[in-house]
Amino acid sequence: MTYSIVARDTTTGEMGVATQSQAFAVGSGVPFALPGQGVIASQSMGEPMYGQIGLDLLRGGFTAQEVLTALRSVDPDPQLRQVAVLAVTGDLAAYTGDACVAEAGHLVGEGCVALANMVTGPQVWESMVATFETSEGPLAQRLLLALHAGEDSGGDLRGRRSAAVFVVRASTTGRPWRDTVVDLRVDDSDDPVGELDGLVVRLSRYQDVVRAFQQAIGGDPVTADRVLEALRLPDPHTEPDHVLWRAVVAGLAGREDAARALLSQLAAVAPQFVEIGRRFGSAGLVDPALLARILPEGTGPAGG
Repeated sequence: MTYSIVARDTTTGEMGVATQSQAFAVGSGVPFALPGQGVIASQSMGEPMYGQIGLDLLRGGFTAQEVLTALRSVDPDPQLRQVAVLAVTGDLAAYTGDACVAEAGHLVGEGCVALANMVTGPQVWESMVATFETSEGPLAQRLLLALHAGEDSGGDLRGRRSAAVFVVRASTTGRPWRDTVVDLRVDDSDDPVGELDGLVVRLSRYQDVVRAFQQAIGGDPVTADRVLEALRLPDPHTEPDHVLWRAVVAGLAGREDAARALLSQLAAVAPQFVEIGRRFGSAGLVDPALLARILPEGTGPAGG
């Protein structure tokens, strides 16, 4: 009922899974990932054991093929499963059970494996591998390009409804929230992969702005301001949080006129975010004196 790709970026070592289906909320059951260890896709008549225990086995030193062999040996219905396993080393293995609904199959490529069932034909998984192998850019975008190729080649015979993309780092810092690069889902849509395209772009931009804001309040506002100036100007209607963070960074970097201009735009569209900026002073994140100078008149910091 699904087609998926698991893959590794040979430059960064990042590993990821992307999946699309006519089924509702495919992202809740197919992709599994563990930073520093590997990624797994479990589909057809999916059995979560392959993902959850499979990742534990990878962490324990099992190869990808050993993971599949071990779990199939304790699965009462392995003929119903379709699974792909990718270890952090680049080791790959895949399995398509004899009872998976046609057309069903998989193909191992260079640093990737595509698998599909209940699709229009083998060209679905073949095109996904070919597209991934010849694409460039961040891993999440390459995974989504592969899903588009699968859809363009016929996709799920029943249509499309949900999709997900999950990317993790090759090494772990011990802080999982920093080791997951992308974790996005579209559960119910006429164009799930198209929506994911936009979400991946927005996530990257959001992460850039948040990192710059943290860098600025951490003591290096000039570098952070240069990073933000290289990005397009945020729209106060759709990105009011970006406008606030960018204004604060500009103020911390000594560009108070630019900060005031941004905050004036924000006050006209989303004044609640200006109030949040005011509260940065009370929280000790930003010097209240600076906020008093850059916030629109009548919205100075509490106690200031």
